[in-house]
Amino acid sequence: MSQVILLVNTNVVRPPVSPVGLEYVGQALIDAGIPVQVLDLSFEADWKASLRKQLGSDEPLAVGVGVRNTDDCSFISRKSFLPWVSSVVSELKKLTAAPVFLGGGGFSTMPEAVLLATGAEAGIEGDGEEALASLARALAGGEAITGLPGLVYRRGEKVVRNPRADVDLRRLPAPRRRLFDNRRYEQAGAMVGVETKRGCSQGCIFCADPVARGNRMRLRPPQMVVHELQDLVDQGVSWFHLCDSEFNLPVGHAREVCQAIIGAGLKDRVRWYCYCSPVPFDRELDGLMKAAGCAGINFGVDSLCDEQLRRLGKSYLVADVARLVAVLRRQGLNYIFDLLAGAPGETPGTLRATVEKVREMDVPLVGIAAGVRVYPHTPLEEAVVSGAVRDGLYPAVSQAPGEPLFYLSPALGDDATALIDRLVGDDPRFLVLSRPSEKGSYNYAGDEALGRLIEQGARGAYWDILRQSMAKRT
Repeated sequence: MSQVILLVNTNVVRPPVSPVGLEYVGQALIDAGIPVQVLDLSFEADWKASLRKQLGSDEPLAVGVGVRNTDDCSFISRKSFLPWVSSVVSELKKLTAAPVFLGGGGFSTMPEAVLLATGAEAGIEGDGEEALASLARALAGGEAITGLPGLVYRRGEKVVRNPRADVDLRRLPAPRRRLFDNRRYEQAGAMVGVETKRGCSQGCIFCADPVARGNRMRLRPPQMVVHELQDLVDQGVSWFHLCDSEFNLPVGHAREVCQAIIGAGLKDRVRWYCYCSPVPFDRELDGLMKAAGCAGINFGVDSLCDEQLRRLGKSYLVADVARLVAVLRRQGLNYIFDLLAGAPGETPGTLRATVEKVREMDVPLVGIAAGVRVYPHTPLEEAVVSGAVRDGLYPAVSQAPGEPLFYLSPALGDDATALIDRLVGDDPRFLVLSRPSEKGSYNYAGDEALGRLIEQGARGAYWDILRQSMAKRT
């Protein structure tokens, strides 16, 4: 058995998503003196043949399998990706005696369920840079691994979760993004991901980011972010997604990142998108983001009804969002609002108020998702377990480990999507998260219409590509 760690990217959805987390982990292993090989199934026509070829000559020390998402997060389609990951794990077990470990954001969101659903024996929860290096050293030395931080493993019928250890991002060297073909990802329509921080300290009742990434924000030095961007630009990459939970939290760090991009002379060589919280957001940040090459912002507003915002655990009110819109209108920065329809307490009246506020504020583009994904270890799941939330669960009785569970307020009636359709009418600013390729949908996974636009040369955030396409038609 060699000392090589094989990393496998299992995210094969189209349009593609660059495997930023897996690349960060791989580069950290290399920096630790541990040899790495990668297999990117996103670009393999015959994945089984690719695995056989990769493992045909030499046994790796271990195989790391990335699980970016567990499902498509759509109440309408409820497509789970875990059966596919299970197929990959099963094939790996046939081809190698090396241990197979799972990791990634999807795994860290619900590690017990993912282990049970995929048949894997173990995985790493949370940051993988130091944990996988420790794991590799232990395996190479024939040492026990069950005490390692972040390890999640089976012990008989029980799943054991060791306490995780968050990485100090300031101590990591700036990664060289050369393990995966990021230029090829961009040519296939993807934005290449870059982190400026990890973790989220917000109190949203449904969000899995604090579960997967930690509830404490850890900042990367702005110059390290710029170094990584420059490395990718040198490879011919120009379209980026700053994949933080909220780029503008904390706002001082966001300003410093923008200033560093401008100071490095990259502002005309990069175009990037990000997620932001509606607060804090002011004219200074708006101007800096635009000057630093920001091409668009996705604001997770979720509702424009104060009582719903309070129930969702938000830290802002409708008046704050109105002030945000005024700032954005003044500067002309491109953006979309994401809304959640059907959270606990939602009624036809609260949903109608939200839609009316969108029109009153003249928000240019809005995505609406019917139903709220119930992730393990979130306040929403705690309400379900305690019985505080009973009716409105889909499915009412879980059928399999890792099966997507959603909540949809019973007050919206038997057909919430029909209610949404009536409220938005033929207003083109509203996109609804439904099945891929349905008219007006922004479920990107497997969207054929979006794929055709990318083939014709469209680039950027997928919501922005759809916006530009609609603008051309009108």
